[in-house]
Amino acid sequence: MTELVFPVVGATVVFWVAVPLLSLVAWALLALARDRNPSIDGQASSWRYALTIAPTLAPVIWLVSASIHQAERGAPVAACVIDHLGGELCRDVVLFGSVLFAILGVGVASRIGGERAPRRRTPVSTSSPAAARLRRICSGHHALAPFAGRVRVVERGLAPICTRGLLRPTVEIEAGIADQLGDRELQAALLHELDHARAGDPLRLLVAQVALTLNPLGRLLEAELGRFWFAREVTCDRRAVQLGADPLSLARSIVAVAGEGSAPAPAVGLGSHDVAGIRVRVHLLLGYATRRPAPAPARARVDLPALATALMATLPHVTGTGPLDLLHRGVESAALLIGIG
Repeated sequence: MTELVFPVVGATVVFWVAVPLLSLVAWALLALARDRNPSIDGQASSWRYALTIAPTLAPVIWLVSASIHQAERGAPVAACVIDHLGGELCRDVVLFGSVLFAILGVGVASRIGGERAPRRRTPVSTSSPAAARLRRICSGHHALAPFAGRVRVVERGLAPICTRGLLRPTVEIEAGIADQLGDRELQAALLHELDHARAGDPLRLLVAQVALTLNPLGRLLEAELGRFWFAREVTCDRRAVQLGADPLSLARSIVAVAGEGSAPAPAVGLGSHDVAGIRVRVHLLLGYATRRPAPAPARARVDLPALATALMATLPHVTGTGPLDLLHRGVESAALLIGIG
């Protein structure tokens, strides 16, 4: 029974003390950065996204990795205060890491399960007129041609036009909306979704949603995530125009799907914003019709959140597990003071 003290209490401390404190720091930094650089490019920067998910994922990833590192050593842990009957391995550290990993897994499963519930995809035959038309549109554009195999026509999808898939994103277009839109509108919509797929936005959205779901102060950072995601949509609009999309055609395709509902995470829908957001995007596209937009910032060669994740997972194996030891010792010392152990 005493081996459950640290896993349960330690996980509680992580999610109800450490994560909220880190969230307040991240929120303050994001607010300061927003005041200094309120531009769309500033809102869409990858480090802002990293700050949104870091309060939850950074400590969890570090602590799980530290727990694995201590288990690998197979030696008694000096931080143990409660007697574990002379075992060679402090099993409560392993249980602690398992609890954190399980909580993370529950968050991921709940979000992925939410994608399938509202609307199930019904694929349309690849020989259908709509599918043949989309293949023709893709083959006629240099950027879309290599992407043609990842465009699907469905009878009923998560949204009229959306990008979905965590490891190899694909674009899904409902047959009904494909029949409503002209070739130029479809080409513009595909070029917009192409940027979402290249950036792996469905996976990024899932990670962010999981991080905020598990964060007790997640609502504090939801607005920051919303700003980031809106900026991403504007950036995808701009990159689509730079690749040859007609701005007015893209605006018409956005308006056509705007009233059909948002795609559930982790899918990314073309019109997944409120009326105010759609209005801003259309206004910007109308401006692009008379003046070509400035180039959008190039994506970094190394994804910052992925690099930070790898760093958090590696650090305990390089610098040691001091913070885990402090947490372990503190929790078990408190348990002994109140007569547990």
